[in-house]
Amino acid sequence: MNTSDDILSFISRNYLKKDEQLEMPTLISDDSLVDINIVKRTARTLRRVGIITVAWQDGLSAEEPPEQQLLRWTVGKRALLEDNQQTFDWLSKGWIVKEVRFKQDGKSVDRIYYRMGYLLYVQLINKQKDAEGDIIDQFTFYQSEAARRMEEIMCVPGERMLQLKGLTVFLTDSLAWSIGTLKDQAVFPANWSVSKRIHSLHFLLAFGMISCTKEIFDWKEIGAQYYPGIGGSKAFDLSKIEFLNMLETLSGQPAEALGMISGGQITPIYFAGTLEGKWSNFQAGPVHALTNISVSQDQYSTAATTLWLVENRAVLTRMSAEPHFLQETNSVIICVDGHIRSVHRYFIRQLLNNSSIDQVIMWSDYDEAGLQIAREMYQSLTGHDVRHKWICPDHSILTSWPEYQKRMEDLLQYTKLEQEIVLGEAEDWRSWINH
Repeated sequence: MNTSDDILSFISRNYLKKDEQLEMPTLISDDSLVDINIVKRTARTLRRVGIITVAWQDGLSAEEPPEQQLLRWTVGKRALLEDNQQTFDWLSKGWIVKEVRFKQDGKSVDRIYYRMGYLLYVQLINKQKDAEGDIIDQFTFYQSEAARRMEEIMCVPGERMLQLKGLTVFLTDSLAWSIGTLKDQAVFPANWSVSKRIHSLHFLLAFGMISCTKEIFDWKEIGAQYYPGIGGSKAFDLSKIEFLNMLETLSGQPAEALGMISGGQITPIYFAGTLEGKWSNFQAGPVHALTNISVSQDQYSTAATTLWLVENRAVLTRMSAEPHFLQETNSVIICVDGHIRSVHRYFIRQLLNNSSIDQVIMWSDYDEAGLQIAREMYQSLTGHDVRHKWICPDHSILTSWPEYQKRMEDLLQYTKLEQEIVLGEAEDWRSWINH
């Protein structure tokens, strides 16, 4: 219920300019539209500068919700509406007010706007409060569910718990968060709504639960176990890629390494060079391919001492086709095939942990995307004491990321190049290894 004082206070606070005030008419009848003068008072003059037309009735209240298009209005909106029945209805119901501004003479109309009425303002504020209350309820439910489930997860022994340490620490921390803390967490993309953030926490909790109880599982089992009933298996489908990326960021491992045998797709990893796993052995020569599933379920090592990370398949095929190059230089080459994915990072870390690699040579395109890929390659080597090398377009070698980044940023100001254009020959590649 809204009083006349509330309406006047709202208009004065939001729609009047400096030194302006409202001048009420002498007679006001109930259930009518009222024209209220806007006057500007100075030390020497009092001049009428406009009129505000409002629905006037003490106790004015909403008998029905505002139409959908009105829900997008804001206090600052100045709308140009046609003089028709719909506009009159909105005005009569108190959803909007009409603002007329005069020219200097105080009579000629300068412009006419329609603006948010006090009743619409109250409706939107109440709607916002209801939405915020729903969000708080959603988050409170997640925290109570997580507190109960985390006890079960933390009691599970074994290697899988060690693999899930980053995830379980994050989930444990979330039990103490407020809604404000949830909004400030940098791990969530900035454009995610609060509801989506809460939904992602449910996914992480669901993944942790099934990963601790099953050695292997399918994507659909994650939601089905967490939300028993019809439709549970599809609960996380709409945000599948984003949620899996977040999981891998927190755990530092691809989902396949944590037991998810199938996400509905198989990611190839192209390479050339000697490689040994529990179930497969590859010799240097032609291009081979692993999959995200084989990498997650095996442990690979190489006899090579030089690891090449290249962006494009053409570079991989050309270098692997050079007779005896891989064997004679003791090299293994991995193609990241564009932006480096979590399975590539996991495979690279496997080789660095299980082998005696002493240098990594990184080679990407010389454009904005190539620079980003070079950064991703470099970040995949974090924590490993190996020598880093970057190939420049003039075939020179840099061994410092800041130097390479600066060289590329300077280059990109006037040109862009692809790897293949400056591919070179085997003698160039050998010189880079021995540099």
